[in-house]
Amino acid sequence: MSEDRSVFELTASPSSEVISYGDHADQVIEIFRSQKENSTKVLVIHGGYWRPQFDRSHLRPYALKLSQLGFDAYLLEYRRTPGEAHNYLHDLFLALDQVGECSLIGHSAGGQLALVAAAHPSVKKIVALAPISDLVAGDIRNLDDGAIREFLGGDPSRYLHLDPASVTEYRVPVTVVHGELDSRVPVELSREFVARYPVIDYQEVVGVGHFELIDPRREELLSLVTSRL
Repeated sequence: MSEDRSVFELTASPSSEVISYGDHADQVIEIFRSQKENSTKVLVIHGGYWRPQFDRSHLRPYALKLSQLGFDAYLLEYRRTPGEAHNYLHDLFLALDQVGECSLIGHSAGGQLALVAAAHPSVKKIVALAPISDLVAGDIRNLDDGAIREFLGGDPSRYLHLDPASVTEYRVPVTVVHGELDSRVPVELSREFVARYPVIDYQEVVGVGHFELIDPRREELLSLVTSRL
C-alpha cells in the first residue's frame, strides 16, 4: 500500500518570530504562538531520515494548527549532517536550554531525537510519532536504504547513546503513536520498543500510515496527540 503524501501539498507561511540558538543558519526555531494565556510550550521536531534535503517547512502547517489549538509551538530546525551524528543531539539540547520547560513532539527521525532527549531537564512530556526507536533493529531492516548508518557514520552498535532502545529508563511520560500501515518506519519497531519499556503509553492507529500522523487535517490524530501534552 502506498503512503498518503498529501500532507506535503499543504503550505503555511513562515512565522514572523524566529529565534536563533547558535551561529549556524540551521540553528533556529520558528515560534507559532497561541492566543491563549499561559500556553503549554511544545517543541516540534521534524523527520526526514536525518538527511539535509528535508527541513522544517513540511511541519509548518502542523505547528500552526497546534498554535490554533492553544499551544505555543516551537518548530525546531537543526543541522542535518549525516556522519556527524553528535550535531543533532547537541543542537536539540542547545534549543531546549533556550526554550526551557516544554513538551516534545517528534516525527520519524525527529521521534528518535525526542526520545534520546528524555533526560534533559527542560523536557516534561514526549509524544513520538512513528519514531525510529531502535537504531540497531532499524539498521538490520536497512531502513531507507542505509539511512541509519549514513546518519551515524558507522555501526549503530557503537552509538548506543543515540539509540532510544538503549536508554536506561524514561523518567518523563512518553507516548508513542504509530500507524499500522506505515511503510516508512515499520510498526513492528514500535511494538518491539514498547515491549521493552512497558511504562510507555503506546497508541497504534488502525488504517493509518506514516505521514497522516503529521497531517493537521486529521483532527482525531491531533486530538490523540494533544491529549498527551
